[in-house]
Amino acid sequence: MTSCKQRFVDALSCRATDRPPAWFMRQAGRYLPEYRELRSTQTFLETLDDAERSAEITLQPIRRFGMDAAVVFSDILVPLDAMGMDLSFEGGVGPVLEPPIRDMDGVRALVDFDPKVAVAHLFETLRICRRELDGDAFAQHDLGGRNAGPRGLIGFCGAPFTVASYAVEGRGSRTFEHTKKLMWTEPATFDALLGRIVDASLPYLAMQVEAGADALQLFDSWGGALDAVTYRRVVLPHIQRLVRGARDLGVPVVVYMNGGSHLLDELLATEPSALSIDWRVDPKLARAKCGESVALQGNIDPIVFQADAETVRAETRRVLEAFDGHPGYVFNVGSGFVPNTVPENVAVALEVVRARG
Repeated sequence: MTSCKQRFVDALSCRATDRPPAWFMRQAGRYLPEYRELRSTQTFLETLDDAERSAEITLQPIRRFGMDAAVVFSDILVPLDAMGMDLSFEGGVGPVLEPPIRDMDGVRALVDFDPKVAVAHLFETLRICRRELDGDAFAQHDLGGRNAGPRGLIGFCGAPFTVASYAVEGRGSRTFEHTKKLMWTEPATFDALLGRIVDASLPYLAMQVEAGADALQLFDSWGGALDAVTYRRVVLPHIQRLVRGARDLGVPVVVYMNGGSHLLDELLATEPSALSIDWRVDPKLARAKCGESVALQGNIDPIVFQADAETVRAETRRVLEAFDGHPGYVFNVGSGFVPNTVPENVAVALEVVRARG
């Protein structure tokens, strides 16, 4: 029988699988009571620094639901913190980075870092997860009663534009006013910032693969804020370099964008192993554009998991049927789970996915 890990890697590599593998963005997080209990005594950054606790959070959804792969508990802004920006998380605000980068002096102030030193906690978190996911406890944990074998492990980083937007805005944004202003008024500064982010991200990803990651996902969460012409001109060369370097590490690379239905051609131009799409993207269009060489991941609306169980079953079946026959498909949400996700509905969706095998 195919192991969960092999099924996951095969799907991302456009190889035939007995059924679609499944995992969920933000599957380790606030919708789980065991997560809230574990996090109750530490801040978010303290938890990230605690490798044992971060590993346990990574593994919690696998223990409860038995997904095919675990995504490491971390944050896309960890590299900016290691590059010298002051990162904090404020209630009601989210991540805050000081001082925001608004000129070339700010770009020059960023420092290089050795990932195995500056983010040693993440290296150790991944090593713990790799050991546990390969162990007998998880090999025997399959809600269908079968030996599931080792589980996949996913590492990740933010894509250049998304990370740059946090660095320039200093926090999350709806308009990306400062980011776009810098991009238009000081293009050389913005280009240099994107370049520095890619320079830092490549060894950061290499560290994650060395620690045991089977696949890498690049989150361009805010890239959809740009039009296609601007994305191609300003961002595409940088994310192409990042994807090429990541694929050179010998693992599948997934590129994800939320709100990027108008940028499918640009995302495919990065030459990823797989494209992760949100619920706004028509699967027929994505399949037609990807052809036979790029896997697809997605794309059920995460808010569906707040509905009743029968709705979850119906929507899961609809999404699975929409991608049926594509040479390489991973079932996932089109954006990360939110805190009000109903845990029991996650099990319902996975039950439907497993029935495809």
